[in-house]
Amino acid sequence: GGPPLLEAPHYTRPAEFEGMAVPEVLLSGHHARIEAWRREKALERTRAIRPDLLAEKPPTRQG
Repeated sequence: GGPPLLEAPHYTRPAEFEGMAVPEVLLSGHHARIEAWRREKALERTRAIRPDLLAEKPPTRQG
């Protein structure tokens, strides 16, 4: 559940490209930590780019 989020950053091989390194957690193979990292980064991106997606919305009236 929860609000829709923007995607977390995506990385590929090699582990370093043009001076930018892939975060160590993504190379660790620890799936739970990788998923937690992706969720954290998705929240960070959403807060920075689309904070409206995280805003509390008042209940809608049906009628």
